[in-house]
Amino acid sequence: MNVNFEYYKVFYYVAKYKKISLAAEKLFVSQPAVTQTIQKLEQQLGSKLFIRTKAGIELTETGKMLYDFTSQSIEILDNAEYRFSKYENLEEGIIKIRTGSTIAKLLLYDALERFGKDYPNIKVEISTGAPNKSVEMLHTGEIDMVLVYLPYKTEYSNIEITECAKKQYIFAMSEKYSKDNNVKISKIEDLEKYSLIIPKKNSAIRNIFDEKFKDLITDFHYEVAQEHMKKEFIMRDMGIGFIIKDEIKNELKSKKVIEVNVENATIDCSIGAITLNKRLSTFATKKLLEYIKK
Repeated sequence: MNVNFEYYKVFYYVAKYKKISLAAEKLFVSQPAVTQTIQKLEQQLGSKLFIRTKAGIELTETGKMLYDFTSQSIEILDNAEYRFSKYENLEEGIIKIRTGSTIAKLLLYDALERFGKDYPNIKVEISTGAPNKSVEMLHTGEIDMVLVYLPYKTEYSNIEITECAKKQYIFAMSEKYSKDNNVKISKIEDLEKYSLIIPKKNSAIRNIFDEKFKDLITDFHYEVAQEHMKKEFIMRDMGIGFIIKDEIKNELKSKKVIEVNVENATIDCSIGAITLNKRLSTFATKKLLEYIKK
């Protein structure tokens, strides 16, 4: 017997409310449509399910047995549909993100501030970790989004990479450091004459740095993980730092910090979001990605 599931759903609502009119209202269909569906179900099952009394519609013994079997399943499915609609409408949900502190500052904080005002019921979990491990967690469904420097290579077929922003890294020093050390730089190799502050080894930006400046810069004084720490070193007149320009834009504007202007001394970096593909990504994740891209 292959009975249309919708027939059971109509039966459930008629049995629950004991009125064709109320069942039709809850199902958003006409009363004749409800009556016809019940008739079709009775024909396929070969048994009467309802009887009419002075008080209204009552279940037959067969109808009571069918209601006992179907009610729990229908209620579970209705609850699932209700919860799904709340997720779809971004009335509830959770987004789990992994990234580094620098990228979070550049891409995530402003986006989350705007997103949180528009969708206050969406919870967000943020953690840090190495990109490769983070993408593995994304692939297995443990998290929803990873923010990384691009390009990023992966063999996973169930993920998508979206470029969200371009940022520039520069060499810069304090005005005082420049004067105190009589800094004169005409080519990249001249940087090694001074105290250099570069990204920490094995970090994403360090890998980009090494690829660009290999054989040109081989000596340095400080390896620093975070951009705000590099800025602190620069402002304390401790050397020339390779730093993202956004981190010191105000100091550059006030001329407290000076950019090293020599050929090929900058690196333009893309930053992007890695998510599950559109078919697998959650509604909330896809919406947050729109905010990040803005």
